[in-house]
Amino acid sequence: MGKIAWPRLALVVVLLAVVAAVVAVWVAPRSVSVTVAPVTMGPIADSVADQGYARVREAYVVSAPVSGRLQRLDLHVGDRVEKSVTTIARILPSGAELLDPRTRAQAEASVAAATAAVASTRAQLDQLAAGARQLEGDLARQRELAAKGFASPQALETAENKARAARAGVRAAEAELGVRRSQLSVARAALIGPEKEGYGAVAVSAPASGYVTRVLQESERTVAVGAPLVEVSDKGGLEAAIEFLSQDAVKVREGMAADVFDWGGPALPAVVRRIEPQGFTKVSALGVEEQRVLVFLQMSGDPAGWARLGPGYRLWGRVFLRRQPSALKVPLGALVRHGDGWAVFKADGGRARLTSVDVGVMTDREAEILKGLRARERVILFPSDQVREGVRLKPRAN
Repeated sequence: MGKIAWPRLALVVVLLAVVAAVVAVWVAPRSVSVTVAPVTMGPIADSVADQGYARVREAYVVSAPVSGRLQRLDLHVGDRVEKSVTTIARILPSGAELLDPRTRAQAEASVAAATAAVASTRAQLDQLAAGARQLEGDLARQRELAAKGFASPQALETAENKARAARAGVRAAEAELGVRRSQLSVARAALIGPEKEGYGAVAVSAPASGYVTRVLQESERTVAVGAPLVEVSDKGGLEAAIEFLSQDAVKVREGMAADVFDWGGPALPAVVRRIEPQGFTKVSALGVEEQRVLVFLQMSGDPAGWARLGPGYRLWGRVFLRRQPSALKVPLGALVRHGDGWAVFKADGGRARLTSVDVGVMTDREAEILKGLRARERVILFPSDQVREGVRLKPRAN
């Protein structure tokens, strides 16, 4: 009987050991699969970025110098113009209004009356001129008689006064004839119809060399003095107008380095030229009112780099507030909130170690570490709720 119990007892012991091992494996904490990345050294920059548009720094709006009839413009957007060489537009004098039968009859009657007045005044002038010639002859004879002693001084003085009065009458008649002729010209002008094409045209030249960016008046029409016709811009002065949030704009200073990106080509170097002192309200796509400020970035470098960029194009601008050429940095996904500060989970000896860090510059991809880590240490990216202090790790490369 005892010989049979020992094998059974051994079997029970073995079964209990197997169950204990299974329970131990089941209860023991499992390794958590995580993605790790090394702590690196490299450049990092603190910057602010926002959306905007391209514009020309100097634009010239060509206006009509006189009132008249504008001929159709041959210029189109993108055409090259040269200062004082290219003719922007030609303006003709405004044509006279068409006359209805009643108005024409009145104008013709005025012409007839003015013509008759001229003829009457000319006849009066001829009559006065004949009388003046006769009095001049009498004056000459009185002078001869007075010289010989046959005429009294009173008779000579009377002849001179009559001749002087006759000459004044002739001059008055001549002036009256000039007035009548002017009235005749005015009456005839009322009968003039629209002027002939091309008579007295005024040519408008380009005020600066550049490209046509807008054609404000294209078809033939009557324009008033000062009416805008064409906008001429020099693309060599192209700049970016970025609409920064006011809390970002206060960090920007004139002369800071910047760049323009996401416009359809490579990033373009630029510099902050001006910050407008007046903000404006803009409603975002979510319906939120935002206070924004225009910051102008003047592009630098070879103009061929932005030759395909034109006024009004959408783009993004970034201003570098501070640049650190050699900084200790980690991917932004490694940071987790810890109390009032930041921390990372460091992979150390196959286990997770929660480590508090001091963070400097933060970009959309990386964060500068001022204190708490060393180069080449490994940190866990996007740690899940299974990652805790001391948990075993199963790392995989990023």
